[in-house]
Amino acid sequence: MLGDVLSGLLGFLLGWTPRRWAVPRARVHADGSVTVPGQIHGFPSIDSVRGWIGGYLTISDQQVVHTIDRDAKVLRRTIPRAGAAVEIQTEQGAAYVIVCLTTPDGRHFKISFDRSYDQALAQFS
Repeated sequence: MLGDVLSGLLGFLLGWTPRRWAVPRARVHADGSVTVPGQIHGFPSIDSVRGWIGGYLTISDQQVVHTIDRDAKVLRRTIPRAGAAVEIQTEQGAAYVIVCLTTPDGRHFKISFDRSYDQALAQFS
């Protein structure tokens, strides 16, 4: 509780949100894309939990790639971002951000990641 108060105070005073413990750092690539742990909804899979598949998200302005490994090589699922509608759903005080993507051909996807990953969220602005 005291940590939450101090984090909020630091965020207000310094204009930044401190990184929470046990949250891995985002991996920023030379092309500007960002890889973060997260989940995706919208692809059929026997490994899903209520439609959500865990793994890693590599987010760029052209696509979102979901894989089950941090190096983005195993079980790649790609969502093209060209012409996709983006809606960011963030509940007040929630630990995670949900980004809804609707592709021009009508497919609906949701991706979710920790709200502390500002670099990933900035890809959708």
